[in-house]
Amino acid sequence: MRLSSFVLLAFSLFLLSGCKSAGTNFVDFYFGDLFGGTKSSTIDKTAEQLAVEGTQKMQQKDFDEAVKDFKKLKEHYPYSKFAVLAELKLGDAYFYDKKYGEAAIAYEEFVRLHPRNEVIPYVLYQVGMSHFLTFTTIDRDPEETQVAMQSFEKVMQNFPNSEYSNRSEKQLQECKKRIVSHEYGVAQFYYLREQYGAAKTRLDSMIQKYPQAVSDLGYGKSVESMLAKCEIEIAKGEKKPGIWTRMGF
Repeated sequence: MRLSSFVLLAFSLFLLSGCKSAGTNFVDFYFGDLFGGTKSSTIDKTAEQLAVEGTQKMQQKDFDEAVKDFKKLKEHYPYSKFAVLAELKLGDAYFYDKKYGEAAIAYEEFVRLHPRNEVIPYVLYQVGMSHFLTFTTIDRDPEETQVAMQSFEKVMQNFPNSEYSNRSEKQLQECKKRIVSHEYGVAQFYYLREQYGAAKTRLDSMIQKYPQAVSDLGYGKSVESMLAKCEIEIAKGEKKPGIWTRMGF
């Protein structure tokens, strides 16, 4: 019994001495801000100081420096009471710096680590906005918009009484209009190439999934006209390739 206790003590001292020789104090590293503001031996600021300075830099719109402070806080004080704040504000710093890809990753990581945190409705909304704003042009595949829709729908379904539920509903409609604009352009492309079957498929899908968006964008009459033409041409059966197809378009 004495021998095992001696071995355990010797091993503990070895670990502690190893940490010191590496220039890192275990207690300071992980719990520095919980013991009277003790500073980590690898950084000259406490977790609280980093949190305050990072927030101040956010207010000054110095987002790059804010990111540095929040990253330092996460790295040097991972179990600090301020670490959760740093994880959240890191997403905000990226977002307001218009680095939407990085913001989405930071927000999604926060949701993964803190699924029951009270700010989750806000974070999910920000995930949606990050993906929504990542979208560039209508002619590109609207994958980011679809991901944004999923986030907004999560807020509405899981937090219906949150203020972010109403915001998500509005943004969801904007997402639908964006997708309809994309699908309408694709349908026109097929229509002009006289590929009426493909055009009709796109047009039918738009009307079935997003009727309000079609109406809001003023596409109603145009869609009806194209569908009527598609149905007539499809009823005629197969025909010789149109001029656009013969030209290789």
